[in-house]
Amino acid sequence: MVKITDMKGCKKCKALTEEIRCPKCGGKTTNEWTGFLVIIDYSRSQIADNMGINYNGEFALKVS
Repeated sequence: MVKITDMKGCKKCKALTEEIRCPKCGGKTTNEWTGFLVIIDYSRSQIADNMGINYNGEFALKVS
């Protein structure tokens, strides 16, 4: 089980991952992120639509 404090936020798509490069878009990741969002059904989520998210997963609300 991964601790949320060990997660990194992608600077490009805001996906949360343990990797140095985002497995979703290939962007660089950083430990400097805030807010935690889980998208379960992106096709029905207004928040996902507003953030430009087109897949389910865990995301940061803000990545520095």
